[in-house]
Amino acid sequence: MNASASEIPQNSPQSAGTLMPLVSFQRHRRIALIVMAVVVVLGAGFAWVKGKAVYSATAVLYVAPRFVNILKDSKELDIPAYDQFIEHQARTVPRYDILLESLAKLGDKRYVWQREKESDRRAAERLQAALEVKPVKDSYLITVTLESTTPDHLDELVNTIVDTYLEKSRESDSFFARNVRLASLRERRGQIQDEINTKLARRTEIAQELSVTTFSEQLASPYDKLLIESQNALAAAQRNRLASEAALALFEDRNSGQDAIAAAAFDAIQKDPGLISLKGSLYKRRSELLQQASGLDPRHPLKIQIDREFKEIDEELNRTVDKLNEQVAKSFIDQRRSDVKRDRQIEQELSRQLESFRQKASWFARLYNEALSLNDEIERSRKQLDMIDERIEFFELESRAPGFVRVETYARPPELPVKGGRKKLFAVVLVVALMLGGATPIGLDMLDQRIRTTGQVAKIIGHRPVAWFVEHHGSPDLKRMSTDQLRRLAIAVNREREVHGNRLVLLTSVKPDAGVTSLALDLASELAVLGVRTVVVEADAIKPDPRYRAEPAQPGLADLLAGSGEVPTAVVAAADGLPDRLGMGTAPGRQLFAYPTLRRCFDELKAAYDLVLVDAPPLLLSADTEYLVEVADVTLLLVGAGQVKPGELRRAAGILQKIDPSAVGFVVTRLEVYRGGGYYAKLAEEFALAIGNENRKKHASRRLEE
Repeated sequence: MNASASEIPQNSPQSAGTLMPLVSFQRHRRIALIVMAVVVVLGAGFAWVKGKAVYSATAVLYVAPRFVNILKDSKELDIPAYDQFIEHQARTVPRYDILLESLAKLGDKRYVWQREKESDRRAAERLQAALEVKPVKDSYLITVTLESTTPDHLDELVNTIVDTYLEKSRESDSFFARNVRLASLRERRGQIQDEINTKLARRTEIAQELSVTTFSEQLASPYDKLLIESQNALAAAQRNRLASEAALALFEDRNSGQDAIAAAAFDAIQKDPGLISLKGSLYKRRSELLQQASGLDPRHPLKIQIDREFKEIDEELNRTVDKLNEQVAKSFIDQRRSDVKRDRQIEQELSRQLESFRQKASWFARLYNEALSLNDEIERSRKQLDMIDERIEFFELESRAPGFVRVETYARPPELPVKGGRKKLFAVVLVVALMLGGATPIGLDMLDQRIRTTGQVAKIIGHRPVAWFVEHHGSPDLKRMSTDQLRRLAIAVNREREVHGNRLVLLTSVKPDAGVTSLALDLASELAVLGVRTVVVEADAIKPDPRYRAEPAQPGLADLLAGSGEVPTAVVAAADGLPDRLGMGTAPGRQLFAYPTLRRCFDELKAAYDLVLVDAPPLLLSADTEYLVEVADVTLLLVGAGQVKPGELRRAAGILQKIDPSAVGFVVTRLEVYRGGGYYAKLAEEFALAIGNENRKKHASRRLEE
């Protein structure tokens, strides 16, 4: 009772309550009966249509744990992971292609399974779903079972499936996978042979292109000698070109070039035949003129003419020499330039020739090395071919060895049904109806999050409720329980008054219809029995209760707040089982007003009575209640069972925590008691037993007195 609102935990785990199947069934028995009736009706029709006798045919296969002697190593081979291997065989039997081929082998008898106008694929898929293939535990056996409502030729269908599976297993040998591996080896052999043929063709092309007949690493390239000779010739040409360029540079030099040209020209002029002939003729004419001029006076006209001719001869000779010098100099320079050009052309031609030889040598080396690489690859491929041929020969020999699976027992024609029948199926329907009828109420209660027990309230708020009240529905035992709880609550409230002086007690609820007014009036009456003068004040302007009214009409709380009437005259005196009470009166609206006047009214009532109980509206619906919580000494929050959800209770507790009243108590009301069990039902039985024992004692004492 004296717990502070700040102590209320806000994230407490939600309780689902106690699982009580009988209680759930009593609470939702109508829904449970409807569910059972629907299941029975539908199941009866299903049993009538599907309740046919089912026949079964079973064949047994034996899977060897060891493989027979293999021809290569001549020893038995243990099958690794035998459990997984036998499981693989069990999953291979109902393979689609095996079932499709089995139906085809039946021929005209395929009507045993395949329906009229049903496609082969649909029939095979339906057979695949119906066929049951299971390994027998702790054995080497696999059972192949097929159930059908038609027993005719059922065994033939199962045996055909088994034989087809054995044929497929012999063809492919699922342990060694001979066919698959042989196909893979042959495919690989073909690929390698194609690679060899491609490489041989390429090597032939290279041989024709290089004009060689064989390829060996010791064979030297024919272009190596040509490269050496070309490099030597190029070096000599480079030296000649340097010499020619040096000679040309000497003649073209401005300083020393003229002297070099003059020296070279002098020798050439001296050896020139034309100049020599001209000199000879001129020297001869000069000799003749000297003879004529001999003895002549310098002033002699002939002497003068001879001197003039001498001069002309000298000039002619000088002109000829100068012309020859010029021609010889030009000839020397042109010759040197021609030599340089020639040597450069020779060097360039040799360079191109050397580059061509280098390219041809590189081309030859590349192709020759490619041919050598092809030789190595062809040799490796031929070795791989030899290994593959050996493996193919081994697997072909192995394919004629005995297998690892055989038929242990063929299926026999079925004579008696193994299951089915309308009666059996209807019995199953009844069981299912009972189970669903019992599970539905439990599921509804598990999905219902509303609070139904005091334990849920305790886990959410962290404190046990100060009191709880059950719905008695006229039951005297349950009424006694409620009366006892009312007395406990009255004692607790009076204890708060005596110990802590708390005289103003507020009663509110989380949601409407929690029984706040009834509890307030009953609690006041119970306190009056304990000798505590108590008055109940109705502060619920949202929904006033007619039990607070009196005849003739008296002013109520709203009238007092409006300034009309006095507190002593507004209180209705106890009568007809109701305590002293102050009704709402003529409420102008859905909320209270004049809060200071309200405080004075409470003070006057506390002066006249030991306890004042305030009947307030639900906490989540009215702001007036929050104010009244601040004013009250003790707040009792009523939680209506079957009405309030955990989130709503946490929200109300959060409001109280924010207001932080001095004392808070929680009261759970409208608890349902079912004969199916639970704490309240057991407590009611104990009350009834105690009252019965008391009655028997009184009856026995009367007998003794008589």
